Amino acid sequence: MLFAISAAFGLGIGLTYWFVAHGEATGSTLFAIMTAALVFAAAYAIVAERSANLAGDRPAADLATTAGEDLGIFTTESPWPLPVALCALGSLVGLLWSPFVLGLSLAGLVLCFWRLGSESANVAPPRERKF
Repeated sequence: MLFAISAAFGLGIGLTYWFVAHGEATGSTLFAIMTAALVFAAAYAIVAERSANLAGDRPAADLATTAGEDLGIFTTESPWPLPVALCALGSLVGLLWSPFVLGLSLAGLVLCFWRLGSESANVAPPRERKF
């Protein structure tokens, strides 16, 4: 709900900025990107995580009964966050200099997010930690 409300706020501020600044493209584009990112986060929280039954989501849960339960799935050994960051940087550079770089970077972002999603879907049993 927090992401959805924030996206609505960003959209309202972005539209207000568009009309006040008489169609200035840079700030309006940044507000549009902010709104799109918040809509994506809200949609992910609604669609992908609606079936999650984590202890922190239950209002009646207390520490004694939830001790030892999983907090969630974390892919700590994933190689994809670095390519996501590089593709995001490339897309911002592409906005400034070249539509070709922008398109290539956005295609890279789609590929990286697809691989991240498939990596998160492949849930393996937890491994034993050795200290």
